[in-house]
Amino acid sequence: MGIIDQTTYTLTCPKCGASESQKVLDKGSNWSGSWWQSGASFTHFQTTWDGEGGPVEPKLSIATCKSCQSKAQVAIS
Repeated sequence: MGIIDQTTYTLTCPKCGASESQKVLDKGSNWSGSWWQSGASFTHFQTTWDGEGGPVEPKLSIATCKSCQSKAQVAIS
């Protein structure tokens, strides 16, 4: 089993400057197919994800800074 695809989410708080990156991975193999993780956990941000992973990549719907409660800026790569 290996990593087939990945998406990196970088969250930055415009108010306090906190920044953090996490990857959401699509894992699998030629024999068992692939499945996406259900999202990523962040230390400095509270996040809500749409979708449960599996065959469809989850989407980040809400990201809020835990320190100052500001809405995070999101960069996806």
